[in-house]
Amino acid sequence: MLSPREAKAKIRTVRNLQQICRAMKTVASIRLRRAEARLAAARPYHDEIAGLVARVAAVTQEHPFLQARPVGTVGLVVVTSDRGLAGGYNANAVRRARLTAGASHAAVIPVGRRGQAQLAARGYRILEGLVPLGGEPELPAVWRLAGRLGEWYVNGTVDQVVIVYSRFLGGTRSEVTSEVLLPIVAAPEMAREAIFEPAPTLLLGGLMDRYLRSQLLAAILEASASEHGARVAAMTNASDNAEEMIRTLTLDYNKARQAAITRELGEIVSTSEATA
Repeated sequence: MLSPREAKAKIRTVRNLQQICRAMKTVASIRLRRAEARLAAARPYHDEIAGLVARVAAVTQEHPFLQARPVGTVGLVVVTSDRGLAGGYNANAVRRARLTAGASHAAVIPVGRRGQAQLAARGYRILEGLVPLGGEPELPAVWRLAGRLGEWYVNGTVDQVVIVYSRFLGGTRSEVTSEVLLPIVAAPEMAREAIFEPAPTLLLGGLMDRYLRSQLLAAILEASASEHGARVAAMTNASDNAEEMIRTLTLDYNKARQAAITRELGEIVSTSEATA
């Protein structure tokens, strides 16, 4: 059994940790609201570009991004965070990335330090990525990475580009998913009578670059919101666990204190009887 002094010291330590966890939860909650706002602002543009690309691609496939080929090397974009303390957020993304890569040759394009470190330690080839990701994704950095992805696909460095990220479901909920960015698969059901100005073949050049940028940015924004939501959940659980530990230690402290008082009373009685 702990002595009263030891129990009191542990209570003080756990309470300090609890205060840190609560502060981190508050910060994560603020960042989560900002991430949600950015995601909500980006979604309409992303949906519109995706719909336009689907309609144009159903008419013509005269662009390298629309031309599939046998897959030799998979370019695996893995979106994780730079920091930990987010529950299973990073571990789940890395696990999904490894399952997605399977037995194929995979070249990892990391977004975030955690994914880069864990996949490099497992022997995966690392290409240029976005490391560190930073607190919030910066548009110029995302645009540069999207341009590199397009270059690698066109010049044959990779034969397919797959992105693994956590889709934000609201609150603290998210799910890890993987999507094929390149090649873009045309949807035949989108082929309907439409008038394009300029011609679809002229539209594709600039449109495909914008599409790839919007797809990459949307995934990173989804992952950013998921990260902050996971950190809020992790800090909430840590605070609750600390509270439970404080209750247990307080009970141990009271028991130890009561045992010490009982022992002292026994010694007093024994001394009184011996001197009587």
